[in-house]
Amino acid sequence: MLKQKLKIAFVLVLMQSAVIAQDLSRVQGELIVQLFGNSNPQSLVQRIETTTGFQMEIAKPVSKRFNIWLLTFDESTTTAAKLLSAINSDNYVANAQFNHYTAERVTPNDPLYANQWNMFNDGTGGIADSDVDAELAWDITTGGVTAFGDTIVIALIGDGGDLNHEDLDYWVNRNEIPLNLIDDDGNGYIDDYNGWNSTDNNGIIPATVHGTHVGGIAGAIGNNGIGVTGINWHLKIMPIENDDSEAEAVTSYSYAYEMRELYDATNGEKGAYIVATNASFGVNFGNPVDYPIWCAMYDSLGKIGILNTGATANMAVNVDIVYDMPTACPSEYLVTVTNTDKADNLLGAGYGAISIDLGAPGTFVYSTIDPNGYGLLSGTSMSAPHVAGTIALLFSAACPEFLDAYATDPAAMIVLLKNYIIDGVDNVPDLNGITVSSGRLNVYNTLNRFLTQGFCGLSVDDLIHQNNLQLFPNPANEILFLDLTEQFTGDIIISIYNETAQLVYTIKTNSAALTISGIPVKDFAEGLYFVNATNAETGNSNSSKFIIQHD
Repeated sequence: MLKQKLKIAFVLVLMQSAVIAQDLSRVQGELIVQLFGNSNPQSLVQRIETTTGFQMEIAKPVSKRFNIWLLTFDESTTTAAKLLSAINSDNYVANAQFNHYTAERVTPNDPLYANQWNMFNDGTGGIADSDVDAELAWDITTGGVTAFGDTIVIALIGDGGDLNHEDLDYWVNRNEIPLNLIDDDGNGYIDDYNGWNSTDNNGIIPATVHGTHVGGIAGAIGNNGIGVTGINWHLKIMPIENDDSEAEAVTSYSYAYEMRELYDATNGEKGAYIVATNASFGVNFGNPVDYPIWCAMYDSLGKIGILNTGATANMAVNVDIVYDMPTACPSEYLVTVTNTDKADNLLGAGYGAISIDLGAPGTFVYSTIDPNGYGLLSGTSMSAPHVAGTIALLFSAACPEFLDAYATDPAAMIVLLKNYIIDGVDNVPDLNGITVSSGRLNVYNTLNRFLTQGFCGLSVDDLIHQNNLQLFPNPANEILFLDLTEQFTGDIIISIYNETAQLVYTIKTNSAALTISGIPVKDFAEGLYFVNATNAETGNSNSSKFIIQHD
């Protein structure tokens, strides 16, 4: 703790690196300049023309309130980097940069995305904002590998899927040669190249409408200009088929367990990094007392780090009283899901203040179907994969500290993830008191809680050293140090802005000093601050955010 209980909490590090040559991300011939105090842009233009010969024009004010202006110049007669350097060297300039193009990041370009009310609020559900806020979550991450490079996989247990669908990325076992009747990878399963068929005891996965639809909700490829998008845009889907009996279901879960166990044992050379399973099947009125082996599978999977999702009954019954399999299983490693519609109403599906954790969209959900198509389906089968996709999304965003803890104590870490999912819901009246969470899945809330609390929540003792900009507090002097590494050469401009973009501190220095000290954050008001370090010659810049709180 700093003297006088000053707290500095680092919340995020971002990097902006401008490459001047052939930089198509910037608007050609445009600069954004912020001036100190009452300085005016006309005087700046005159000074720059006098000292460099470069001519500029004032295009328009960007913000009169903050004295920010858009300036234009002729790229054919002006060296952009030298002009920017000259402007940044001007004593009346607080900050200067090239103007850059922006693009909507959170909305995928998939042509049928407009049909997916479950992902975004399309305004047709009355006053309810009944979607899962996926677009806000995608502004943080759209999926992909973990921070350690592990390819994230979810196992969809049920009735197969269309392996040839254009918009789905199915996992394949690279250590297995398909259809050669040999167990090439030695995992005990012959020809499990595409997954496993627990009904027929082979690697042939049947193509089904239902299984394909479930896979698309969790992980249809996003922003590929094709079809729809899933909760996770970049996800490997492992289909495990079972059709008739509990024994087949247990075999399916065992296959998922063994493939994850094999991955861990071989350091990723074999098996699969399965982080979640999804079950969109079950037994109405199934009492867990009669299914001890099935229920126990969730505990086994949880202990090696697999969090499981289960769809509850498609009938309006209290599962706490009449039971259901698997959603009445008491395992802490199982997330149980019911069905909500566009108006956030529970629609013909199971509930229970003890047994059912949360709701998720499941009514008229648009997703992938077999053969290689798209369509609407309804039911809790559509609700559960929203959660499975969210679990995979959490792993793509997980900080190294969480992944280290997960490797050491996987069971405890996935319980944390389950709690983030339950605590992150949007509370909805129709689920109040009849589910554990009293709410419907909100992917953004879940992701935000995960990244700002616990292992991934950065605190005053954290040291951030990313993108060559390092910030850390000095307990004795209550100041902030900036460590400028070798990326920066020449003159550096340090600017700190408050959350309303007002400049509160600036200093120019030479990077040879490497460290800038004496930034008096003890005198700053409480709130969010942005610090920017800019190379005056090249325009390259790194930035970070920090929060000041005085106790």
